[in-house]
Amino acid sequence: MRKYILLSLSLLLVGCASGPETFEANCGPQTVLHPAPPDQLKMLKVEWTLFNREKIEKLLADYPDQDFAIFALTARGYENLSLNMQEIIRYIGDQKDIIIFYRESFPAIEDLKKENNEQE
Repeated sequence: MRKYILLSLSLLLVGCASGPETFEANCGPQTVLHPAPPDQLKMLKVEWTLFNREKIEKLLADYPDQDFAIFALTARGYENLSLNMQEIIRYIGDQKDIIIFYRESFPAIEDLKKENNEQE
């Protein structure tokens, strides 16, 4: 009986000494998200009306008992409006450049798979 116990213990010890097992985790393919380019601006048409002194006097005469407001721009105000629009255009261009940079910096997952297959 003692022989069988020694034999089974020795077989167990030899079985454990066979070496470490290596496992590789497979998490599936990684996806790289690429944001869609921003939509183009859809600006509405802006209509301006010029009021000179004659038109203002006629308007006041046509509506003597009504309240109204007139919006006007000075030359400097118009220049500022134009500069603001240029600033918006610059900002949108910068944002577009950032998106293009990220798209080129992080290649699509299909490109990574092709590179891995070529290296093997």
